[in-house]
Amino acid sequence: MASELRVDKIIPTSGVATNGSGGLVQTKFSQIRRSSASTTSTSFVDTGIQCSITPKFVTSKIIISINSYYWMQSDSESDYCIATIYRDSTNLGDGNLGSNATSGTGSSSNGSMQYYPAANPIASYNNGFSFEFVDQAHNSTSELTYKLYVRCSQSGTQLWYGWPGQVSTMRLQELSA
Repeated sequence: MASELRVDKIIPTSGVATNGSGGLVQTKFSQIRRSSASTTSTSFVDTGIQCSITPKFVTSKIIISINSYYWMQSDSESDYCIATIYRDSTNLGDGNLGSNATSGTGSSSNGSMQYYPAANPIASYNNGFSFEFVDQAHNSTSELTYKLYVRCSQSGTQLWYGWPGQVSTMRLQELSA
């Protein structure tokens, strides 16, 4: 006899901790293997790495996990790959993170989440990078699409964000609040 358990939420008996979450509601995953792609832009460009999820609850948190690659054409210590995540048309790295901030008072005037260097000894080499972000301000039960965007830190350099044969991934996990 097969058994099946279905629930809407799992909440610890002691309640949900401040800035914590209940249980895993769903996971979505995407991966892309692309031909080479690059930019010289100092404005964010869509890398093609994206994943969509339809949250079950407006109060849930979405953990976005990114794993990708880059390399810079230059070896200047002032050149960086700058990365951020967009939710639909909203840059989640903009300003002080709004209601996604859990502590701290800093803000980003560059609309970014991460900086990755070009300087030696990693210049002109393919470098992997990974980061996570928690979106706790989506307020939606409609489909949301998250995308990785990158840009050059300054004009006059070239950023490669795709290379033949390499796989980039994005994972979305909804946690009940």
